[in-house]
Amino acid sequence: MDVEVAATWVFVSPGRKCPKNMEQLYLSRRNLLTLLSKLDRVKRGEGSMCTLVKQDLTHPKYPASVVVRLTAVEDEDYYTDRLAGQVHPADEPR
Repeated sequence: MDVEVAATWVFVSPGRKCPKNMEQLYLSRRNLLTLLSKLDRVKRGEGSMCTLVKQDLTHPKYPASVVVRLTAVEDEDYYTDRLAGQVHPADEPR
């Protein structure tokens, strides 16, 4: 199978095309680290909406296909009604 569905994420095998109705969103390492930092700040009692707005529709190499708001939430808040989906063992948080 070329496409594996786990929870609300879809993992596409390398070299395969994504479904046509799927939007493309690019997150830089900086974006990812910023979201994690925001979660840590909230844990320490500091204020943060834990949100990034991605709206770079004109980036020459990685244009967003839609304007989107990304909000980070803690695992224990998100996975209240089901188990987390599987990730590749090399990507499992340590």
